Amino acid sequence: MAVILLHTRNVVVTANMISLGSLTESAGRALSALSRTQREIDQSVERLATGDRINHAADDAAGMAIAARMQSQINGLQQGIENGLDGVNLIQTADTALQSLVDLTQRIRELYLQQLNGTQDAEERAIIQSEIDELRLALTDLARHTEFNAQPLFMEARDVPFVVGADVSGPVSVSLPRLVETIETTTSFENGEFEVDAPGSGSITGWDVVEQVIIFGSDTIAGHLTPADPVAKGSDQNAPSVAGQMVVTTSSAQASQGAQSARLTSSGITTLAGFDTVRGPALVSKDSVTFKAGDVLSFDWRAQGGGDAYDVYAYLLNTATGESIEILNDTGAVAGATTNWQTESVTVADPGTYRFVFVGGTFDASGGKAAGAQLFVDNIVATSTEITYDFALATNTVASVDETIGVLLGYRAEFGATINQIIHAVDALTVTSTNLVASQSAINDTDYAVETARLAAANTIHAAANNTLHKANQASMRVLAELIESNNQL
Repeated sequence: MAVILLHTRNVVVTANMISLGSLTESAGRALSALSRTQREIDQSVERLATGDRINHAADDAAGMAIAARMQSQINGLQQGIENGLDGVNLIQTADTALQSLVDLTQRIRELYLQQLNGTQDAEERAIIQSEIDELRLALTDLARHTEFNAQPLFMEARDVPFVVGADVSGPVSVSLPRLVETIETTTSFENGEFEVDAPGSGSITGWDVVEQVIIFGSDTIAGHLTPADPVAKGSDQNAPSVAGQMVVTTSSAQASQGAQSARLTSSGITTLAGFDTVRGPALVSKDSVTFKAGDVLSFDWRAQGGGDAYDVYAYLLNTATGESIEILNDTGAVAGATTNWQTESVTVADPGTYRFVFVGGTFDASGGKAAGAQLFVDNIVATSTEITYDFALATNTVASVDETIGVLLGYRAEFGATINQIIHAVDALTVTSTNLVASQSAINDTDYAVETARLAAANTIHAAANNTLHKANQASMRVLAELIESNNQL
């Protein structure tokens, strides 16, 4: 206790009170302990809640860097394991398909041996051959449709790498063979250059001619109704009062390439009324061409007015439906109008089997009723490519089947060896990954026993410091009260 003298109005007052300096020191120590233990409590609670010993760089800077590097390695190893297992699944898919191919070829071999036996007559050998042919088609279909993740496995020879490790060095590869042969068959249009027949010939190889007036939407060509009336100029396509002549021949007078073209001529026509259109003659392909959607065809044409302006039209005729696709429609504006050679190119939108139809014609542009014109056609290019598939290994004799079986078994052996290689690599990666996970856990994971003890100790210290601070506050209040009381007594 200390004695304090209070001098007020020359009166000395004494009081026994606690030292203020000692109270301040006690309170400061209690506050420091409270702050420190609160940080320890917060850290322990965070570690216990997250399960991680290192939640911030300040918790353990060196440990954080080491754990992060280990996590990167662990992630790489785990992805390498997944890559390896995906690779095993791909190879097993290919191997299963090869087993089926071997089974099919072995059956083909049995049938060949049965067919060669002298006890079979011609009819029985034909039946056996039919089964052989079906099995050979099955070989193609199986090899063509074997896929993994929507990717065909046997359409081309290629190496497939599998990154079975934490980095990209030293991938394991499997070689997939090409077991399907792609065959492109191109069908070309016959005599599209009109060079086969002599000039002036009325019989054109590969073509039918229609030498008459043709009323669109009413008359038929090649057994199908002509298109609806697409008159470009004027108002009518009446039958003429004088039909004149309609002639289709080969001609050496005009050619876009080579020496000849096809000429469709109308002459000596008198229209029924002024500004009429008269159509004819026509040139129709005998053979049809099967087009896929996207196939492109082209042809060259030139028109010349004669008795008056020209009117020309051409279309593709769908032989199954009778529908038409317009590929040319042009009319001269004035009498005697003439064009240069032009090329028309058409992309087929609807697949189907089509014939070409070219129709000449004339337009009475002057209104004087005399009409006639010429249409020249040349260089018709119309090709269609059909893609078919065949098994790439020979199976047409017993010897070739034996060789094919050997090749397929060789592929299977390679597949098996690669699967074993990947599995061994995956096993090694699994052990490495497990050890790394354990090492990282020792650095980064919370030790619940230690952290619980630290939390209990911190809580105890925190409670004691809090109690001390409380008592210091009470002592300060008593000193203040005694001072006020002493002052009042004066």
